[in-house]
Order: sequence, then structure tokens, then C-alpha cells
Amino acid sequence: MLETVDPSRDLINFVLPQTGALVEVADPAQPYVLLDAAGDVVEPVSAFFADLQACSRPPSTIRSYGMDLLRWWRFLDAFGVEWRRATRVEARDFARWMAIAPKPVRVHWRRQAANAKVRPTAGVPNSVTGRAGPGRTYAATTRAHCETVLRSFYDFHLDSGTGPIINPFPVGRERRQLPAAAGRPARSTPGGRYRPSVPVRVPRRIPDERFDELFAALRHNRDRALLAFWVSSGARAEELLTCRQRDALPGEQLLGVVRKGTRAYQQVPSSADAFVGYASIRRKRGGRGSRGGQGAGCGGRYGRLFGR
Repeated sequence: MLETVDPSRDLINFVLPQTGALVEVADPAQPYVLLDAAGDVVEPVSAFFADLQACSRPPSTIRSYGMDLLRWWRFLDAFGVEWRRATRVEARDFARWMAIAPKPVRVHWRRQAANAKVRPTAGVPNSVTGRAGPGRTYAATTRAHCETVLRSFYDFHLDSGTGPIINPFPVGRERRQLPAAAGRPARSTPGGRYRPSVPVRVPRRIPDERFDELFAALRHNRDRALLAFWVSSGARAEELLTCRQRDALPGEQLLGVVRKGTRAYQQVPSSADAFVGYASIRRKRGGRGSRGGQGAGCGGRYGRLFGR
């Protein structure tokens, strides 16, 4: 069937309606549900979420998938298209709209608290880390993730016999060459036709002199040790805060953390300097933690690692 352009769709001036919602549910068997414009649970999405959970996907992944599906549901609702009747024309127009649509910028909670009306400057990189500010349009990584999620959603219902007989998000005409990974040779795989090419990003870094300034500005050895663990282990900050005293193995230079996505316990290598700072704090406190707050003592969330 020949794909045509719908002249009634003004993608340039189109504004995505804020209908429906992705709601977190206090149910381990159903962590999130998608609500449509009428406030009803979208059962096809719930079935897809159940399949993701059966494939050992964590709740954070289900939430990420749900946000992409919510965006797609709002797009279909704006044009009065039922999800089973979505064709490649809708999928193509959705991909075109995401490529040109201005991205909504969420105001930081500090600015919300202060009732500030200053909009974050788009595209201005951080002067220290080089990280770019929020872009004016959806990033290629966001669009690629969304295309993968929607193609997987329709593939699931295509296999189950509960969706359309043709996936609106088709596989690309060409086979893309993927680089070698984990000792395996390079392989080619068909990508999504409407999936954008994601550029390879250069890892960001803080200049050594700025890092030295940050390290010197810390007031307590506890904070310096935490910073050394964070930088040398490569663990996320919230993962580092899951550490307890028994998770530090100075002799092996290993630190046990709970991973964010899988919630699995993993021992990660850390620098000798981090363990030297850790040992000095332990000696100073006689192997015991403080019962105080989060100041010079080792209480609060940091106390799990430094003695509590």
C-alpha cells in the first residue's frame, strides 16, 4: 500500500495534548499502569508491562518504556486513531514530529520552590564538564529509544495475535553493521526504519585542576573518601549510598554496591586512596560510627559505610 502524507496533520504547529498519565502503583506485580484520556487503564500496555516483568526487567525500565508509550498514546489520541488501527503513516508522522517538535523543559525543583520563571538555557554546555544543556528538540537517543519501545510493543501484540497484522514501526530496509563487543565479531542487524542514527559521544571529564579544587574544598575526610570511592569505582551516587560497613574489603580493594537497574549486589574495584581514607576514618572513630547527623560525624545515610 502506498504511504501518503495526510494534509490535515500540521506537524509544525502540533502540540501534544497532556492527556492520560503513567501512574506508579503500590503493587509489586504491577508497578506502573498507563491511563488513557478517560482515566481508564490501557490493558494492552498492562499486558506488555507484564511481559517485560516476566523477562526480568526492573521497574525503572518499565517506567522508561511507559513514558514512551504515553507519548505515543497522546499522539494517537490527538488525531483520533485507535492503537490497533495505527499504520506506518502514523508511525512515520510520529517520528517526523519528534524530530522537529520543541521538547518540553521541566523546571528544576529549586526553581519551582522559588517560583522562578527563568527558562533553562538550551544547548549551552557546562563550562567545567562540557555537558550540553537541555536541547530544544528531542535528542537522537530519546527518539531511538522511543522507536525501539514502540516497535517492541507492536511486535509483542503481533506475536500474541492481539494487535494489528502489520507492525506500524517496520524494520529498516538495510542491515546496519554493529561493532564487535565482548570479544564477539562484528555483526549486522536490521534496525528500525524510523530509528535515527545515534552519534557516538565522547566521554565527558572534569579537568584535573578543577577536580583538585573540588577535592580540596571538601571539609571532612569522610566526604573525600566518598568522592574517591565514587570516582574510582564508577558506581552511581545512589548505588554508593547502599554500601554498608561489611561491603568494604580493603585487602581486596573491592566495594559492594546494589546496582540501580537489576538491584543485584556487585563488588566493584576501587582505588587504594579511597580505602586509605576509609581506614583512617575507621581508626579515628575506633571502628564505631557516630549517632549524630550528617556533619563531621558518620551518621545518616553515610553511616552505613563508615561504621553504623
